[in-house]
Parts: sequence; C-alpha cells; structure tokens
Amino acid sequence: MDNVTHAALGIAAGIWAHRRGGSVSAAAVAGLLAAEAPDLDVFIRAADDPLVAFRWHRHFTHSFAFMPVWALLSAWLTSLFFRRSHNVGWRELFLPALAGVLTHLLCDGCTSYGTMLLWPFTETRYAWDCLPIVDLVATLPLLVLAIMAWRKHSQRIATFALLWFAGYASLGLWQHARAEHSLRVWLAQRNIAPERLAVKPTISNLIVWRAVWLNDGRWQVAAIRNVPFTSTRLLLGESRAAWSADSAGNPPAYSEGAHVIADFSRFTGGWNSFEAQPGAILVGDIRFAMLPTSSKPLWSVRCAPSGTLADTTLVMDRGLQDGDWGRLGALLSGSDPRFIDLK
Repeated sequence: MDNVTHAALGIAAGIWAHRRGGSVSAAAVAGLLAAEAPDLDVFIRAADDPLVAFRWHRHFTHSFAFMPVWALLSAWLTSLFFRRSHNVGWRELFLPALAGVLTHLLCDGCTSYGTMLLWPFTETRYAWDCLPIVDLVATLPLLVLAIMAWRKHSQRIATFALLWFAGYASLGLWQHARAEHSLRVWLAQRNIAPERLAVKPTISNLIVWRAVWLNDGRWQVAAIRNVPFTSTRLLLGESRAAWSADSAGNPPAYSEGAHVIADFSRFTGGWNSFEAQPGAILVGDIRFAMLPTSSKPLWSVRCAPSGTLADTTLVMDRGLQDGDWGRLGALLSGSDPRFIDLK
C-alpha cells in the first residue's frame, strides 16, 4: 500500500509492542522505520533491463525471512538517535521494529500486486485482493489513531488503530468473496466456464471491483458494484485478445525480446493481453487498468518483430481520457444505466 499507511501501521505496531517502562517514542520510530524499509527495493535499477523494477519490487525485501534484517537495522538506527536522551539500546527496540516490518508485509499481501512472503522457499507472489493500493477510508482513521497513540503514549489507542485496519481488511475479504461468488454464478447461468478469473479492488473503495476472466482466447473485463447488504450489480466492459506463444508478430524464439516477454509473463502470472500495433506487438498485464471497465493495461511490453533489446520497451500508461473521472463516479454511485443485477 501507500507509504503513509505503512508509516501509520508501523507507529501503531511499534507502540503496541514496546517494552513496559521503555521509550514509547523510540519504539514508535523503530516501528516506523521498519515499516518503510521493505520499499527500499524501489532503488534497485538497471539501465539495460526494462523489467528490473517489476522483478525486484516486493521480492526478497518483502519476505518473512528478511524481516529480522530490517528489524535489526531499524532498531540499531533508532537507538543511535535515542541512546543519549532515552538511554535506549537496539535490543529493546528489536521487537517494536519486528512488529513494524510485519505490518508492511501483511498489508502489501492484502493488495493485488503480489508479495513474495515465503522467499527463498518459493517465489510465488501472494495477493489476497482485499484492499486497494490507496484507500483513504482505511488510512485516515488509522493515521489519526496512530498519532494520538504516540502523543498520549497510549498502547490502548495503538491497539485500536491496528484493530481498525484489521477490521477494514476483513471487510475487504468479505466484499471480495461476495463479488467473486456473484460473478461465478452469473457466468454459470450463461454456460460460461472461464479458464481464469480474478476480482480485484479499485482505488480507494471497497464498493466497485474490477473483474477479469478468460474465455475463448479473449479477456473480458467488467465492473462489479458490491454495496454491503444489497444485491450485486455488474457492468460489462471492454475485451481484449489474450497473448500466447503463437500470437502473430511475436519476436523470434530466444531473441532478447522473447526473453523480456517471458520474464514479463512470469511477473504477470500469465495474465497477458495482446494488441497488434504498426511494426510491433503490445503484451500487457490485463489485471490492472485505470478504470475497472477498461482493457487497456497500466503496463505493457512493446516489442518489434526483430526482437532486439533496442526495439523492446516497457510502456507505462496511466493516462486518463476526458470524462474518465465522471465514468468512475457513475460506477461508484451506481448511476450508470448499463448496470445489471446479478441474481
């Protein structure tokens, strides 16, 4: 999730785990630093590798195995700041820091991007698809409670902050399960047996969900409006061809371009869309788009038939068209007349 949420969770976890009689401020800072530390992987870069950011983000730095490293570094750095004024050593801060980094890993696991929690035993990316990357409803109360806990040195308020976030994530799990169940029933009623299906949250809400499924070589996208204790509604969106090794325009086997596409496919887990462009193909990650009903991926690999690395680029497309905010608002409010009820 966003770094403000991580910071608030780290502060609350650090205060919650601090030693009785110890420095609450030092514990809060240790938890804060540890909760932000895993995202240092954003500084891993390579000029000759267009996918290095995808390969290493939420990789080993976000694993349970690496937790003690972040906790130790954060506790040690915090102790340097507080040693003279509070007579605090790193051993006292290790547990608050460990709690802080744990919140980062579990929080990121709640989103859709995928997190290698069990590295080095497996490089599977776990994604529970129950929280958006940014959600003000989750973050603002959490932040207020975390700040109050720090100012009042209150372990009780810190506990309330953690319970608030855990409760909100639990609501996300329930909403996700409702949306996916309703969609599967609707598809079964139409004798559609999707080869793959996913339901993912959209920005800053647990109401409208992005659904993607594969059927007969094409990805279908839809928005599912899922208000608690009401009927679920669906709005069919765009569709796009699925990429395969036999897609027209693929670069030669064993070329640099083919290697990049294969690497990209490992990251996407095979959720690849296909688009033919003049002089190139675009292999995209169909899971993510700016609008729930859009089949235009946020990121894609563009590769020319030559398959050279010079003609292979990563395309990031986060642009919005005129009226997109209005369309998103209509999805959230349910005012779009194209919605249908899922029985």
